[in-house]
Amino acid sequence: MKKVSLCFCFSFLVFASVLSAAEYFVSPQGDDAGSGAKEQPFRTVLRARDQIRADQRAGKAGPWVVTLSEGEFPLEQPLEFTTEDSGTEAAPVVYRGQGEKTVLTGGLDITGWKEESEGVWSANLPELDGQPLFFEQFFVNGRRAARSRYPDRGFLKPAGVSEENPMDPKTRRSEVTMQYLVGQPGDLDLLKAIPKEEYRWAQMVLHHNWDTTRRILLDFDAEKNQMTFRGGNMKSWNPWRTSSQYYLENVRTAFNEPGEWFYDGNAKKVLYRPLPGETLAGSRFIVPRPGLNQLILVRGASKEAPVTNLRFENLSFAYSDAARRADMLRAAGIDPAITGDVDKPGPSQYEPMQAAAFTVAVIMVDEARKIVFDGCRFNHLGEYGLWFRNTSECQFVNGDLMDLGAGGVRLGGGRANEKTGIVTCCEKNVIRNCRITNGGRFFAAAVGVWIGNNTMGNEVTHNDIGDFFYTGVSMGWNWGYHGVCFDNHVDFNRIYDIGQGALADMGGVYTLGTLKGSTVCNNVIYNVKSFGYGGWGLYTDEGSEGLRMENNLVYDTTDGSFHQHYGRDNIIRNNILVRSYLNPQRKPEEQPHQLAATRVEEHRSFLFEKNIIYWDRGTAIGYRFDKVKSDIRNNLWWCTTGPVEFQGKTHEQWEAEGKDIGGKVADPLFVDAANNDFRLKPESPAFGMGFRAFDFSQAGAKR
Repeated sequence: MKKVSLCFCFSFLVFASVLSAAEYFVSPQGDDAGSGAKEQPFRTVLRARDQIRADQRAGKAGPWVVTLSEGEFPLEQPLEFTTEDSGTEAAPVVYRGQGEKTVLTGGLDITGWKEESEGVWSANLPELDGQPLFFEQFFVNGRRAARSRYPDRGFLKPAGVSEENPMDPKTRRSEVTMQYLVGQPGDLDLLKAIPKEEYRWAQMVLHHNWDTTRRILLDFDAEKNQMTFRGGNMKSWNPWRTSSQYYLENVRTAFNEPGEWFYDGNAKKVLYRPLPGETLAGSRFIVPRPGLNQLILVRGASKEAPVTNLRFENLSFAYSDAARRADMLRAAGIDPAITGDVDKPGPSQYEPMQAAAFTVAVIMVDEARKIVFDGCRFNHLGEYGLWFRNTSECQFVNGDLMDLGAGGVRLGGGRANEKTGIVTCCEKNVIRNCRITNGGRFFAAAVGVWIGNNTMGNEVTHNDIGDFFYTGVSMGWNWGYHGVCFDNHVDFNRIYDIGQGALADMGGVYTLGTLKGSTVCNNVIYNVKSFGYGGWGLYTDEGSEGLRMENNLVYDTTDGSFHQHYGRDNIIRNNILVRSYLNPQRKPEEQPHQLAATRVEEHRSFLFEKNIIYWDRGTAIGYRFDKVKSDIRNNLWWCTTGPVEFQGKTHEQWEAEGKDIGGKVADPLFVDAANNDFRLKPESPAFGMGFRAFDFSQAGAKR
């Protein structure tokens, strides 16, 4: 009898829970005047959000579930969720879609296409707010099309760069900076064939070390082979150099390959060269709505009144704009009126912002707690995908971020409250089991995952992070021995195809500032390739402190598997560090280093123990690795093509000086290093030195 009573009570509770839950339905074919029932769905998510607000004000109990059907849900402005949209632990608010088939989109279709001569398709530019639609991103059949570019692949190098600040005779101040770039002979001949009135639609994109600058072409002097630009001052710590790399975009004479497009601002047309097999009848052309660079804003009133317990499940977010030209100028402290055409549509003028491309995110979560994005897909974006800024216990799990104008995920970096001066921390958030790929397509200096200041206890685990032009994961972001970045964990990730020869001074994982209690463990990092210098696998930059890097597999990098600029008491232990190659842009007499350290300080810089270092060209150590104060011990070294030496010393001589006590020069006996199988054979000498085998197949997304 007692057992039957318990079953009855349990059934009643389940039934009561179902009755108390409210479910609304949304469909592109719905009507916001409807009830929101399955038979009468709403048309917009905004209407469903407002209905839940009304329910809560009326005292109705949740949980609430909003089910979105298959289809596209166009947005003209960001969909905003505030403190009043919160759920509770027992009664969350859930927005649930059908995966890739449910798309919240900021895209606009370009129609009216026709075939022109020489296999080119064209369409008239539609008008928006009384002006021809301007865009810098263009998507054809679900693919980001390449804007006409010269050269089509790779980069040019300037023969000369210069800058001047002309004085205003009335104010006696320099209100604008002029910049000049001289091309190598023949490099700029394609500009001779275009009319000057088309210059304003063209763009020069210059990569200088860890930064990228975009400039609108103002003038071209064919006799001097020189382009003229106007913008902010070059940064003294990273100016334009003749060793920098650049290319030109949206130049008519570079519009020459299938899959490319050209914005003809003078004729008010967009032109496209189809790929083989593409047909007009079967093609769709989408551009982001101008100025719509954010689709979802979750923004609480304060730390004390956050948004809480919102869930977004199996939704897709697609097509967002990058920052407009005037916005970028203002962000750089430049009055847009200086350019003379701020109210006209035109290319973005992007100023370097000290790497990592500080832009906004398509999904912005601020002053929030327990916000979850589960199984969501982000695609064809102009900027970063997701930003947890002042948040706690938020999650992005089982999702995809791909084809990104900037980077993938940002954590932290919040600013102080204007009234209190208090900075809210970003803590205990989770990025797990996600694929974050194909980034930096508009802002090349963006990173896959950025963990900034005021962050504690966050986890970035079991993700695939790849195909970026700058760093894979960046953590810390405070120069020198200070900052609030503690107990963050970057573990079990697969980080690959980083740099790709586009930028310099980067890492598969890059750290900066105080990081006590943080870990970079059990990651697989490979194919990190810079231009010029600095394509490191593990890179502890200025003031990195208190970090543990353990059980990482790093292979195929330029300039080294590990480099510490300067830092204190970092632990580099039980890693497999394989094959650093010489960057082809370095001098022939230079050699790649497997390990490097730069600044010698009074304190212990790092502990380096029980690592396997394996290479086939170059040297074991470089810079001041042998001079920094460090504990180096019990490491296994092997070069397949020659003797192992330590800046002119044998291992015996180096050990006699107190370096690498207990270390050894011997073949680690990988199963098949030539084919990247770095498992150790049972008889490997590494085991006798205390090395512990780890399963690097566990790194990466698991789904």
